[in-house]
Amino acid sequence: MGRAFSRVIYTESHDEVENGKARLPTKSVPDNSSDVFAQKRSTLAASLVLTSPGSPMLFKGQESLEHGWFRDDVDLDWSRLDSVRGIQRLYRDLISLRRNVGNNTRGLTGDHVFRLVGDDAHRLLAIHRWRDGGPGDHVVVLCNCSAQDVPDYWLGFLRPGMQQVVLSSAWTDYSEDFEHSPVSAVDVEGAALHGKPCSGSVAVAAYSAVILSQDA
Repeated sequence: MGRAFSRVIYTESHDEVENGKARLPTKSVPDNSSDVFAQKRSTLAASLVLTSPGSPMLFKGQESLEHGWFRDDVDLDWSRLDSVRGIQRLYRDLISLRRNVGNNTRGLTGDHVFRLVGDDAHRLLAIHRWRDGGPGDHVVVLCNCSAQDVPDYWLGFLRPGMQQVVLSSAWTDYSEDFEHSPVSAVDVEGAALHGKPCSGSVAVAAYSAVILSQDA
């Protein structure tokens, strides 16, 4: 790997969630770390970590939405696993995409990243990742950091044609509290946008990420 993978990227670590400091779900909604927005904010953060260039670090309990703060004298609450099977599936799916298991997200294994969108007004961030280039390599990640669904956001792409939605972190199968059923593909046929030669309309739910790629 290149220089990008010499750094460690994360949202929770031993030093930052111990001794009374809160884990991300508890920081998001202190009175109810199982609230839908706590779930969404935590999984949005995980989606960004696992699609960004660098060596991702997951702290134990993140995949089960462990709440409160970390204590080395208290075991994880393993009983939570039964109620968050969908969240665990989301983490597995993100890891599979990052490892290019399906042979259509090779870009997530590479060093290259280009910021397509940094929309402060709508609290949207979009990045383009690639390794060598070409179908099956280029990956686009759109993150919605706001509490509002965005049903029609035009985004720049490198190539025309169908872009597959390989993951939406707000998918109903990941949590019964989520209400988003993503489209399976986006037809890229619009004009040049965001420094790319063509564009397409993407829907992204509140506090969630959508990952797109073209099949190899």
